Amino acid sequence: MTKWRTVGLRSWFLGAAAVCAVGAGIVGTQFQHVDIVVQGPTGKNDYSIWTFRKKVKTILQEVGFRTNRHDSLIATRRTAQAAEAIYVKEAVPIWIKTAHHRIHLWTTHYHVQTVLEAAKIKLQPLDLVRPALNAKVTASTTINVIRRWWVTKRTTEWIPFRVVREPAAWLPEGHTVLKHPGRDGVRVKWLKELVANGRVAEAWVAKTQVARWPEAEVIEYGTARPAMTMAGPIRRFQEAIPMLSTAYWPDPQWSTGYTATGIKARYGIAAVDPAVIPLGSRLYIPGYGYALAADTGGAIVGDRIDLCYDTATQAIDWGVREVTVYVLNS
Repeated sequence: MTKWRTVGLRSWFLGAAAVCAVGAGIVGTQFQHVDIVVQGPTGKNDYSIWTFRKKVKTILQEVGFRTNRHDSLIATRRTAQAAEAIYVKEAVPIWIKTAHHRIHLWTTHYHVQTVLEAAKIKLQPLDLVRPALNAKVTASTTINVIRRWWVTKRTTEWIPFRVVREPAAWLPEGHTVLKHPGRDGVRVKWLKELVANGRVAEAWVAKTQVARWPEAEVIEYGTARPAMTMAGPIRRFQEAIPMLSTAYWPDPQWSTGYTATGIKARYGIAAVDPAVIPLGSRLYIPGYGYALAADTGGAIVGDRIDLCYDTATQAIDWGVREVTVYVLNS
């Protein structure tokens, strides 16, 4: 909409006088008609005036518009003598905020996208801009550019092993033995993270894989009651040792018939590892009975015991057994 404007009665009389002068051919070049267009972020204003002014800025002041060095001014002439139109694009101050910078500038662009293009800020496909790219800017608008990118991370976590308790008939009540140590498993996770300005905005597990399954810890607990003898249960003993037992007999083909301690091999003699059970110890073995630790053997090392029988049949019938050997008080 065109706005007609004069400056006071004096201007009106001067204008009327000038028109008369023009008609008389006296001062035709000193009083000019100028069209002014002022474009701002909120819209456009049109002015049409007659003026004696010569400079663009003073002409604009006549319609109440004060320019600053950031405004865009376009005129057909720098003076009003031959000016047909003046086009003003008003600059507004705004802020641009990124992850690492805060930029203050004046702009004659009134949409977020053109402001960023003029500021030579390039956007990546995942970047977010607030306000939106098609939004208009006004004075003191802050444009937030949020840089975003994908990150894939590989992490590992432990899978705790479980504990299994198993009864052991060969083990006395109240005793436990670690049969198999437990081992934690390992789970590998690939995390997908959406990072915004250096901080994780979203994250989820993209893939999971078990690199090693956990191995259960197995603990055996004793269920065997104290060994019974003709005189009752054995209650007074130095030590109860879980051992692997075998049996032998003094075969004349390979044996002299005498033990390592020099006594005759017979039922009631046991071969042991002296580092575990001292020679001369009195023993009680459930299922076998009382025995004397009086012999050794090349294969009897550690928690091994070899029980002597009088015949091959008896030794073969015993076979191989897990037993609890009671070392009796002397």
